[in-house]
Amino acid sequence: MIKLGSFVKDRVTGLTGVAENRASFLYGCDRYFVQPQIDADGKVPKGLMVDAPQLEVLDQAPAMDPMPEPPQKVTLGNMVSDPIRGERGTATGRAVYLNGCSRIYVEPRKGVLKLGDTGGWWADEQQLKPIEKTISKPDNSTTGGPARSCSKY
Repeated sequence: MIKLGSFVKDRVTGLTGVAENRASFLYGCDRYFVQPQIDADGKVPKGLMVDAPQLEVLDQAPAMDPMPEPPQKVTLGNMVSDPIRGERGTATGRAVYLNGCSRIYVEPRKGVLKLGDTGGWWADEQQLKPIEKTISKPDNSTTGGPARSCSKY
């Protein structure tokens, strides 16, 4: 895991900057938002979300020390209620920022999307209320069959 605030380089594009936030998803690799430093014209360039495996840490000393990562209140895969939006959905992603904030990506329940909807939404983790566990991990029980020794499920 790359420490937030570290100088990193994208091996594919060559983009260098500070790892500003990390997004973890239920079914995917971690991604980091890389914010480049001010360019020669004094403008702030646009940053880019980059998959963790293609990032290289350039300097072990971070550009700045991040705030402590908040404890995870919402477990990915669980159903949550967002009282501000008045909607429910499944938590499928979590983003943690340099300033110590954490946000959860919520995908709406099946059948709720209407024409023109873009899908889920990001919400502050503290505003969400866990409802119930909806996605379970394998229970590691045996199901019989010859593949027992070559599969952990």
